[in-house]
Amino acid sequence: MTIALDLALGFALGFARARRAAASIGVVLALGAVLTATIDTAAAQSGPTRRAPAQGGGSTQAIPAQIKNAIALTRSGKIDAGYAQLNAALDAADRLDDAQFVMEQYFDATATLRTVKRDDLAEKLFVRAFQSKAAAQRPPGNADVLLMYAILLSDHARIAEAVPLYMKAIAAFNAYWGEGSEESLIANDKLAVALSANGSAASATNLGRHNFERAEKALGPDHRTTWKLANNYADMLREIGAPAKALELDLFAIEKRAKHYGENHLNTLVTVNNAGQDFLNLGRFDDARRYFRRHRAIAAAMAPKDPSFAGQADAWLFYTDMLAAGDAVIAPADLQRLEAIVANEANFADFLRIKSAVLAAGQREQRGERDKGMRLRETALAISSRVFTAQHPISFEIKLGIATALIADDPTRAVQAFAALDREMFDWMKREVGTSGDRAVAEAIRAHADHLLFAFGRFATGAGSAVAQPAFAAAVLRWKTLGGADATALRQLETEVAGKDEETATLLRTALRLNGEKQELFSSGNIDDWARSVWGRQDAAEKALQKRLDAIGAKLPQDPIRPSQLLAAQEAVVSYFITRQWKADRQAKAPLAATVLYAIVETAASAPRVVDLGDPGRMIDTGVRTEIARLRATRATMPDPDAHAPDVKGRFQNLRARLFAPLEPLLKDKTTLYVVPDGFLFAVPFALLPGSGGGLLEDKFTIRMLTSPDALIAIHARETLDQRGAMLLAGGIEYGEPGPMPLPATRTEIEAIAKLARARGAPVEMLTGRGVSEGTLRAAIGKARIAHLATHGFYRDGTASGLDTLWQSGIVLSGAGDSRFPLRDENDGYLYAFELMDWDLSGLDLLVLSACETGRGDESFVSGLRGLPTALGIAGARRALLTLWPVADEGTANFTVRFYEHLAEGLTYSDALRRTRRDARDGKVAGAADASVWAAFVLFEG
Repeated sequence: MTIALDLALGFALGFARARRAAASIGVVLALGAVLTATIDTAAAQSGPTRRAPAQGGGSTQAIPAQIKNAIALTRSGKIDAGYAQLNAALDAADRLDDAQFVMEQYFDATATLRTVKRDDLAEKLFVRAFQSKAAAQRPPGNADVLLMYAILLSDHARIAEAVPLYMKAIAAFNAYWGEGSEESLIANDKLAVALSANGSAASATNLGRHNFERAEKALGPDHRTTWKLANNYADMLREIGAPAKALELDLFAIEKRAKHYGENHLNTLVTVNNAGQDFLNLGRFDDARRYFRRHRAIAAAMAPKDPSFAGQADAWLFYTDMLAAGDAVIAPADLQRLEAIVANEANFADFLRIKSAVLAAGQREQRGERDKGMRLRETALAISSRVFTAQHPISFEIKLGIATALIADDPTRAVQAFAALDREMFDWMKREVGTSGDRAVAEAIRAHADHLLFAFGRFATGAGSAVAQPAFAAAVLRWKTLGGADATALRQLETEVAGKDEETATLLRTALRLNGEKQELFSSGNIDDWARSVWGRQDAAEKALQKRLDAIGAKLPQDPIRPSQLLAAQEAVVSYFITRQWKADRQAKAPLAATVLYAIVETAASAPRVVDLGDPGRMIDTGVRTEIARLRATRATMPDPDAHAPDVKGRFQNLRARLFAPLEPLLKDKTTLYVVPDGFLFAVPFALLPGSGGGLLEDKFTIRMLTSPDALIAIHARETLDQRGAMLLAGGIEYGEPGPMPLPATRTEIEAIAKLARARGAPVEMLTGRGVSEGTLRAAIGKARIAHLATHGFYRDGTASGLDTLWQSGIVLSGAGDSRFPLRDENDGYLYAFELMDWDLSGLDLLVLSACETGRGDESFVSGLRGLPTALGIAGARRALLTLWPVADEGTANFTVRFYEHLAEGLTYSDALRRTRRDARDGKVAGAADASVWAAFVLFEG
């Protein structure tokens, strides 16, 4: 059956192949690829010696003749008569004792019906096939028919029904031929193609990568199926906007295909064109022209077989020249030629038609012909929605162009378009980040979101400021965590039921914690068994929660609360948000084309106000960078008495002027500011910002740092010390030999705190010496209201090493040695943020990490920061007192003891920290008068 299967698959998969090839050469080329299916498609390439032959004698000879006659009737247009004869012949076949033979007949019959565009009848036969006696015997042919059925469903955008069939087909191919077989790899590839065409870009690209890597190992880099999988994986990368990665694969495929098939072959032509598109997307126009000319030369050699190939090459070269002209007005004749490409569905690739439509639209709008421009954009969207679905990166880019084009004529409609796209992309993005599993995919997804928010922010502070600012503020609230309404609703309901229904509250906290952990793990692009286990636990937690909510007749809030609804008259939220515009080549040394920092100010009485603060790269001048670098370089010992104190009024005055002064007109009557940083602002010492009339900013305002805007929901819950709440104290830790420098003052520190706690009757558990292992700490911390860990902390920039920052930041415990490799290991003496993120810290009102650099991290798309603040927030700690740079041992001990003294007086956690800073500045805390100590501490809430 192998040769027949290969040919039948070629014709029957015409729809799927056309969709895939539309992103490269076009429908005409796609039909060419169908005709060469036996050359470069491996559904069963090596099957002749492996597939079970049909059995039986005379009976099986008559039935193929009946099938052949029925097929002839069907092809001649007598479809009903042919279909009836097919059914009769297939029923007769099923009465034979040859299951493989029966499934072969079903395969041929359904392929014929698909060829004559009667998928409705083909689907009926697929259903009959798996109700047959033959299918129950599980012959190898089951896998082929399952795959064909799955392809039919996915061609009709019924991907939810198709995926289980793909998985069954893949399992059957694996069982018969092995996981690394061509049959299995091609079945997996068909699933990847279907997922990509239906908008599941991340899942598709992950599977494409997996298939290609497995083919390299199982079949080798010189096998034609490996090249085909490289080609399809590159298609997926190109579609999500990762042309640099796609180019690597296309160049590999070109080399192999040209050597094997020769230069003047269809398969070589396809991949050469793809590489030209990669260069085009990267803005490397000369390289693009070079590859499109090579495409043209191959097409000329193939002209006797199909003269249309040369015309397609000419169209790509023409488009390249038009695009390379930039903003220059193109000649009317050239504009007409672009629009002719758009209109010619029969001869030009859908991807080229989309690009030409968008380029022509910009030219029409530049001429003031906005209606014509909009019609072209709508045509591009219609093509993309048909070829890739409406929820696909290519469609999203077109919709963004439509929203931007509306700004000039109708700002109100533009707001509606931006807001609708924001909601659509957010739902898609949440799903895609949750299944990214590949850094290239995660970065591509991030870039699409960034481009939307960059354009939306510009609009909100420009032409559409009056109507767009509330919509942009709402979008930022969603994107700050990627948890969106779901996370906010979980947190809101948990706050409402806490103390009243602890069973429900516990389920809500678990679902919220695992949701955050899953998003961080999957957005990192490093998917392993641990990440999958978190996904499984999160799914189980959500099901348990829903069961509980159904049982008590409760629902999650449908309209989650906004920050402004939680504010008192004298309070305001200042949420900083960085938008980015990426270059086409995100692998370049400087991948960002532009960045803008916004501050969104919300109060109880007014709509959100968005303030453009400019390029964040210029926010911190050389003097401030030097000062922060000096503070970070300070050794964790007593400050050098000869070292100068931070020049607050001088060096940090400029930072205040750029970061805060533009907001002051909106904050005249406010006394409490809730600040939500983003990116590098997590590392900015807000405690050092000068005030407008002398002193410091926090002399005028109570400044409370939040990890996310929805932390406001529970901001006033348990915000003062539970006088009899249990405390867990760890210090005086014995490290390994050799190991980190001992910190003798930490033992004194926790003993002083323990004395204060016992004086008010609070239970205290102390861990010290060699008894501070991860296991011991994790078991003890769940019983405490406050946990105080006095030890070394560490943070290393993950950029150079390539390691996730959650593996580059953490704290040091008993037995830690000098050398370490990030591992999930409870006995290595290092508690990484990655590990801590999976702990349940929801019982803690406060976690104090009296250690160095525990408040730092790298910028993150999901949470604004990747580091201990992220990990602790996900784990559920209500508040965490952390440090921004190395701090002096003795000064730190005295500072934290004074902090607890103020808590015992009844101050809130934020007020206690503010008062302790004031005491240190006034010289009332020994060893802490230098800002290198008191300004290092920051309380992150939420």
